[in-house]
Amino acid sequence: MSEFRFSALFTLAPLLIGLLGGCASSGSAPPVTKPAQEQTEASARQVEIFYATDRAPVPAEGEYYGPDRGSPALGIATVAIPPHHQIGRHEQPSVFKFEWSPDERKHIAVTGITPLGREAFFDQLERAVYLSPDRKLLVFVHGYNTRFAEATRLLAQFATDLKFNGPSVLFSWPSQAGVTSYMVDETNIEWAQPHLVQLLDDLIDRTSARQIYVVAHSMGSRVLTRAYNTLASDRQAHNLSTIGEMILVAPDIDADVFRDDISPRLARSGIHVTLYASSADRALLASKAFHGYPRAGDSGEGLVIVPGVETINASEASGGLLGHSYFAEDRRIMEDIFAILQTGQRAQNRFGLEAVDANRGRYWTFRK
Repeated sequence: MSEFRFSALFTLAPLLIGLLGGCASSGSAPPVTKPAQEQTEASARQVEIFYATDRAPVPAEGEYYGPDRGSPALGIATVAIPPHHQIGRHEQPSVFKFEWSPDERKHIAVTGITPLGREAFFDQLERAVYLSPDRKLLVFVHGYNTRFAEATRLLAQFATDLKFNGPSVLFSWPSQAGVTSYMVDETNIEWAQPHLVQLLDDLIDRTSARQIYVVAHSMGSRVLTRAYNTLASDRQAHNLSTIGEMILVAPDIDADVFRDDISPRLARSGIHVTLYASSADRALLASKAFHGYPRAGDSGEGLVIVPGVETINASEASGGLLGHSYFAEDRRIMEDIFAILQTGQRAQNRFGLEAVDANRGRYWTFRK
């Protein structure tokens, strides 16, 4: 998997880590039963994901948008969630089960996309927001080594598992989705920043959302924090209050840059920020080796504790082979994010967390 296969970065491990050493009827008539196949084969749930991307379109079937830079494009992707989907599972075909292509009865699969013009996109998004119970909207930015379809499937799973009751919007920048393309992804995520600024600006002005939640994973945290701070410098505070929650999971940002530059600007805007970090995140350890300095998503000795940011030490969470995908795989993380999105409770009021007071300030861990 993508940055679900963030494994990618760890395929750099030999180079980088090397540097670190789901009643019977009553009465006399017998019950009418359906054929066995009908009983066992439920239909997949079709989930719509709104998307904004600056990837160039590609002709390859199932790819839709590729790794190259393109003009900003908007649309809706339809994703099938299998009927027996389990929370925290990203069901995909497995060669070990002799599965060669996605089957929406068993796998999360993109079943199609509908490109839309700007007016049509915001008309449909506004309708979805207006018809949602609380007029909430979720924006997700993926990280390094992620294909467009993979990011779309991931967001569909994430929103489904969180039972998010509003529309979800994916911002997909031109990741190369290649093992050795980390530096190209770093370049492209900076190039994509103005497009995310424009998207956030439009979501505030062109929808009736009462609350916009912005979530980013890994390298995606760089473009989200920078885009938000750029937006904050261009708008009055009361015009930015719709974006009231930011969630950063395993942010691949220089820890010192986050402390000294990014977080103070976030704090001044008044946005609530939750940061999940883990010392078991081997992908970020590789990034540290690559850059020479700790990352904000690493909860080692340099755990980021700053005013305006609630830091959660998620080191004990499970997150795949590399410990990097815990935000969509560990039930405790999912439940904690659910509490943020559904109730807006701060860390001290969320049942699954307990406070740790350190010399540098307070952070949070999961109750055992």
